[in-house]
Amino acid sequence: MKRMTKTIALVLLLGSWQMTTSFAGADVDSPRPASLTKEEWRQDLQYLAKELPRRHKNAFHTVSKSQFERAIAELDAAIPSLQEHEILVGLRRIIAMVGDAHTALSPPKTFNRYLLTLYWLGNDLRVLRTTAEYKRALGTRVVGVGGLNLAEATARVNTLIPHENEQFLRYGNTGLLPLAEVLHALKIAPDLKRAQWTFEDPEGKQFSLDMEAVAPDAKVEWLSTLKEVPLYRQRFNELMWVTAPANSQSVYLNLKSYPDASTFKRVAEETFGLIDSSKSKRLVIDVRQSNGGDFIKFRSHLLKELKERAAFRKPNSLFVIIGRGTISAAMVSAIDARREMKAILVGEPSGSKPNSYSENDELTLPHSRLEVSYSTRYYKLQDNDTPSLMPDKLIEPVWKLYTAGRDPAIEWIFAQPLPD
Repeated sequence: MKRMTKTIALVLLLGSWQMTTSFAGADVDSPRPASLTKEEWRQDLQYLAKELPRRHKNAFHTVSKSQFERAIAELDAAIPSLQEHEILVGLRRIIAMVGDAHTALSPPKTFNRYLLTLYWLGNDLRVLRTTAEYKRALGTRVVGVGGLNLAEATARVNTLIPHENEQFLRYGNTGLLPLAEVLHALKIAPDLKRAQWTFEDPEGKQFSLDMEAVAPDAKVEWLSTLKEVPLYRQRFNELMWVTAPANSQSVYLNLKSYPDASTFKRVAEETFGLIDSSKSKRLVIDVRQSNGGDFIKFRSHLLKELKERAAFRKPNSLFVIIGRGTISAAMVSAIDARREMKAILVGEPSGSKPNSYSENDELTLPHSRLEVSYSTRYYKLQDNDTPSLMPDKLIEPVWKLYTAGRDPAIEWIFAQPLPD
């Protein structure tokens, strides 16, 4: 099986509860002209219309050819009257219609943002972070944006998200909703720089704030709802790290991304060294924040060694935490661990579909130099076709536990009996 080396891009560095809200797509902000003529945008669109279906493994596995061509024609006719950000959003909507998370155009880093860090907990979209100016919104539920209620606003934003399941919609729209150009292009907010956001406080009282968008590189002093930082959110600038939590007889490996081969190998060796020195009986691998990379590294440096250790074939010796951010190669690694080692998967359903299109490559639009990611291969990783990789133990985030800095997934694991 070919490895998934090009995967979901970390492009919306907006400081969500994972600190980054990840989103499917190619790298953004490739060098391109400061401005394009409307004719150049139309030529880029026609190039996309021709090349994406030609290069994709099966571009019409979800959207029909006629629907795709109709969307192309509608945007082509509209381009003369659109601003650049509206054209970009239009392109993204068309590409998202293909319907797999590896086929996408990411939003430019130049888009302005509203100072809100959002996350879905159950059916509530909560404000996890904001600034002193909007302190009243901290910890509240979002109930409306612009002139729309939340359901209508998210329905429009969801048209820009290349997804395979509902989990990835919930993962992706939290990063797009605070983008000012997205709200304006989708006619959620009439103004390009300001929008009214409506919230509901813990007492059930609704109120609105007129918020002003800031530049993406603006320095921000965030206020957070967190009272304590849970283990999985610590050392957040490290892509892969390991520790042995006190009094747990466990080693915890946090795999947020698949770093370069030498780093991956070093941390893997550190993991097994820590297991041996601490005489730990349980290994917890956390990929709930991992958007993937090269799953061959996992197989070569972690799974291979685990298979040679009889202790990790015992019940309750190996756990993998997954979630809506577990995508692409990270999902494959979780499947490998369960299939090869009978690992127990804990957490939320994954953001990727086990049987789906992936293994992406990129094409570059000739004038804008925007890169479009597209899938080149279909993977069937399960006999049964499910929307997500399902955990063995479903544990979803809970608002009261989140604000207290608690992690119900790791708490459940540590409460399980240790292997003999």
